[in-house]
Amino acid sequence: MALVRGSEPVADPTRSSTVEAPARGAATEARQQVMFGLRALYGLSPSSIRLPLNERESIDSGQVCVTIDPDADPSCNMGLIDYGRGKLTVRYGGQLVFPGLYDLVMGGRFDPGLLHPVRGVATDDCTLTPDLTGWRADGRLQFLPGSIWAGAHGY
Repeated sequence: MALVRGSEPVADPTRSSTVEAPARGAATEARQQVMFGLRALYGLSPSSIRLPLNERESIDSGQVCVTIDPDADPSCNMGLIDYGRGKLTVRYGGQLVFPGLYDLVMGGRFDPGLLHPVRGVATDDCTLTPDLTGWRADGRLQFLPGSIWAGAHGY
């Protein structure tokens, strides 16, 4: 498993292995794969975004801050690089906080429980560049039940 120092993964050569794919006819394919873990993740949005509250209302988020969720499911905060296929898959468990939630709650219309971080799971399926110096990501984000505005009501 690779270790992460700051935001840079460091490969652990003891976890690097050659895996044989199921044979098709007489041919076999050997793939080099490296599994790694994530211990640190942080990011800031460059600007505010509009977040929907319901079908009719939305708020400005303010700058969004994302960090690793220390309570994420064990299947999160890890990835797999498959050099043979040129693929990288990473699954993050994250927490998001932003000033728009504070303003919303302090306005008195919504439950103070909304001030807890929004929790979500992001999965990035990536294609490595031919020279292995980067990747192109196709990501999905799923908000966890009860972590966004679920249960919120007006006063």
